Amino acid sequence: MNSHKVLLTTLSLLSLVTLQAEAAENISMRKGVSFVEDKDNDFPIIADKLEDVHIEPGKTNFIFFGASGDLNTARQAKRLVGSYNKLRDRDVKFIVINVDKPASKEAEGLIKKYYKGYIPCQTVIDSGGTTTWSKVGEVSENEVTKQISKNLKR
Repeated sequence: MNSHKVLLTTLSLLSLVTLQAEAAENISMRKGVSFVEDKDNDFPIIADKLEDVHIEPGKTNFIFFGASGDLNTARQAKRLVGSYNKLRDRDVKFIVINVDKPASKEAEGLIKKYYKGYIPCQTVIDSGGTTTWSKVGEVSENEVTKQISKNLKR
């Protein structure tokens, strides 16, 4: 009986360790995105696991808010992809939210809490849950990468 409890406890702890959120992965630009005219009706970013918008404690979280068919979002999305490619192997979770079509109630909650009302909007949350940077509008890829990197554990 005692060994049964030990086994159950061990399995429970193991499941907690392996249940970390996955985050958006393989972030890239959708083919055919225009950077010169508002002719697109689709969101410019494609990725695996876009539905995972859970803020992960103990990890740097970067949230990108954009909209479909918007030139500013498309241009900033391209910069986001560049930052993602530089930092994809670091301890950062990338969260991408289309404010026109939130993927879930949790995405709607992040919009209410962190979105500033203008697109694009990007926010960095440190491993302790504190917002350390938030910027509306277009920002250089170097600045985005710098703001995320400032919060990463060395």
